[in-house]
Amino acid sequence: MSEPLRAPRSGTAPPTGRGRSTSSADPLVSIEDLRVRFSTSRGTLHAVDGVSLQIPDGQTVGLVGETGSGKSVTARSLLRLVPRPPGRFAGGRILFRPKQRCPRCAGDGCADCDGQGRIPISCRSCDGAGCPVCDGSGREVIDLLTIPDRRMREIRGNRIAMIFQDPGKALNPGLPIRRQLAEVFAYHRAEEILRDAGVARESTAFSARLLRRAAGMRSRTWERALLDLPPLRAHARRLDAVLDERIAGVLSDTRISNPAHIMQSYPHELSGGMKQRVMIAQALACDPDLMIADEPTTALDVTIQARILELIQELQQRHRMSVLYVSHDLSLVRRICHGVAVMYGGRVVELGPADDVFAEPMHPYTRGLLAAVPTRGHRRGGLQAIEGNVPEFIDPSPSCRFESRCPHATRVCRERDPELKTKDARGRHHVACFLYDEPAELGVASEAMPNGEVR
Repeated sequence: MSEPLRAPRSGTAPPTGRGRSTSSADPLVSIEDLRVRFSTSRGTLHAVDGVSLQIPDGQTVGLVGETGSGKSVTARSLLRLVPRPPGRFAGGRILFRPKQRCPRCAGDGCADCDGQGRIPISCRSCDGAGCPVCDGSGREVIDLLTIPDRRMREIRGNRIAMIFQDPGKALNPGLPIRRQLAEVFAYHRAEEILRDAGVARESTAFSARLLRRAAGMRSRTWERALLDLPPLRAHARRLDAVLDERIAGVLSDTRISNPAHIMQSYPHELSGGMKQRVMIAQALACDPDLMIADEPTTALDVTIQARILELIQELQQRHRMSVLYVSHDLSLVRRICHGVAVMYGGRVVELGPADDVFAEPMHPYTRGLLAAVPTRGHRRGGLQAIEGNVPEFIDPSPSCRFESRCPHATRVCRERDPELKTKDARGRHHVACFLYDEPAELGVASEAMPNGEVR
């Protein structure tokens, strides 16, 4: 199994060599030095400024921090959903290594896929032997920031899916649930629907073209009229039956008890929890490798939150997919995540396995966030707060992003920018803070360094 979470090593690549096989040990996603800028009337906003982290296969990674820390922009960058303009990708790479269902076990898990149900796709350039295109891994590697828009549309909603924060806004109020889920299948699974319906073998060239357009929901008005007439009507009904079966299946996966009724409903007829389940069903429709959950329980009450979290965990294990869970709620992240990245000011300030980060937080910001989480031992009114607010980093100077709010800040924090470094013997816990650096390493006097005392 992959390490729960680690930062990519800059300037290094896996060894190359003829005959190297694709490996599931390679992370599903590698974010390397990602930089996202927004042009404003006051200058350039550094929303994401050098973020690097990895999302291993089949694991859940939490991205936490206050509002304005860059979590959602980082997550949306994986799908290129950052509005351009005013946004732009100023640097870095997002390397995605897609997977496919194991042909031997059809996703159930066997010796060929190490019980995962999915196997890596071999690099198209070297057929798995290892080459510069795949960094020697033998596995197909896609830079999500540079591929053409058409290729991105094939990945979006298919190999990488997203659950948005507010399902009431994400769902179209003017379309029934069936139509909204059908669009996902129509765009990414039209050929499979035609095959399962068995209509292509029985059709003439003209009718096959009409049915193919119908499966892709691209029929014109006169084409829909022809599909209502014999003999095409029977074929069209079989297409609809297969589509209904698929839609009902993904709705049932989210524990919706009456899929046939929900399919005909409009979003305003559903409760908040039910709409969120529909959003999860839409994300799972094409069995993605990665699901991005952007604060999926924020708009729900506490009891529904727990059910949705259990559902996401259950589906993640059943479908053997990876999850990037974006949240400001550390207690939720602690419950469901294998690894956690703490963000502040567009940067990752602490990174590591969730157990390590929560048991021994190292960055002052992480400690402040945890101190603000209520527990049974807190007396009334005794919660701590981090002084100040997250500033807007417009054309920031080279300094620690947290310096203005940190109780340990000294001169070096105001003059230099700390790097994300490994701070434990196992090489899994990383932190960007001068508290753990030696003066000799930075070439400064010891009195200029923070020493852990509150100033």
